[in-house]
Amino acid sequence: MKEWFYDICQMEAYRQQQREFDDWIANAQSCGIKEFEACAKTYRAWRKEILNAFKYGLTNGPTEGFNNKIKVLKRSSYGIRNFKRFRTRILHCTS
Repeated sequence: MKEWFYDICQMEAYRQQQREFDDWIANAQSCGIKEFEACAKTYRAWRKEILNAFKYGLTNGPTEGFNNKIKVLKRSSYGIRNFKRFRTRILHCTS
C-alpha cells in the first residue's frame, strides 16, 4: 500500500493519478488495517486539495518552514519584551 501511494505521487499523467488515488483510497478503506483505514478517511476528506497538489506540484512547505523558524527564534529569545526588537531579529534572521 505504501509503495503504491509513492508510485501514485511520482506519476506524470494527472488523470491516471486521479484514478489510481481513488483506487488506493478504496483499497485502503477495505484492507482491514485500521491505520490505513484512518488514513483513507483523511485522504477522502482532503481529496480535492491532495489532487491539486499532484496537479500543480505546490505545497505549503516553505510557509511551514518559515513559521517554524520564527517559533524557534521566539523560544530562543527568552521573551524579548520589545516587539520592535523582536520583529527586527526575525527580519534579520529570515532574510
